[in-house]
Amino acid sequence: MSFAASDHQMAALPPRYFWRRAGAYLVDIVIFQIAFTLLFLALSAVTPWDLTLPLLQKQQCDKATSGPLIAKLEAEWPLQAGEVRSNQLCHISWLGSNGYTVFVSAVASQQGSTTLKRAFSVPVDGNGNPINPNVTARPTSSVVLLLLPLAFALCSAAGRRTVGKRLTSLCVSTVEGRPLPLALAAKREMFKFLPLILLAIVNLASLFLLPSYLPPIDQLIQQARDTNLLNTIGFFALTGALAPLLFVFALVWWIFPLIVWRGQTFYDRFCDTIVVKE
Repeated sequence: MSFAASDHQMAALPPRYFWRRAGAYLVDIVIFQIAFTLLFLALSAVTPWDLTLPLLQKQQCDKATSGPLIAKLEAEWPLQAGEVRSNQLCHISWLGSNGYTVFVSAVASQQGSTTLKRAFSVPVDGNGNPINPNVTARPTSSVVLLLLPLAFALCSAAGRRTVGKRLTSLCVSTVEGRPLPLALAAKREMFKFLPLILLAIVNLASLFLLPSYLPPIDQLIQQARDTNLLNTIGFFALTGALAPLLFVFALVWWIFPLIVWRGQTFYDRFCDTIVVKE
């Protein structure tokens, strides 16, 4: 194929609208975030549910000098030469909620020019005794990520547009130029937010599945002292390592099609849809 033919083929493709898409996405995310925040505040006010988003949380930490866990840690995790321990009680609350308190013990040591830190943490009651770790589970951020596709679909179906797309004069239609029915709009939004949906699933799994397998306090202290990928704390670290992989997947899923442009993003190809300017 000649360069002239290739240039003609690229010119025939629909425009990317990269910055318009990015602007519409940012506007819509801010609006939906505010809407979900207000929804969770209302639900917390009229139900026993204690819902919050990370951006609403407040954390205050104070040095802990006494308590049942401190003596236990000093006995089961004695300091080695060059190690320094710090103990804190961190109270986490949000918008007047009672919240919960977490005991955090960190041991730091110098390894050449690198500072190595190991930490043990567990939620505690008012007397400093360990309580059920599920008290710290706040799935609302993951719930938001799972509800976002539905919210976007409701605002994009039957010829409607989100506020962001309306402000940037963009519209989603089928390749034949027809408005999206609700089912197709939902399918497109689920594919579009696939990286976030996967992140939400990982977060929910860590919140609800892993705490049920937590060993007794004695074993948790031992695992914090001798951390490795084969114990429970190491497994938490292993699940945390999925975040960078999901980030790379998100870049490939969202950005790559707009750089190597073929007229549609991956999710538009799967749904036979196209973004046009009105």
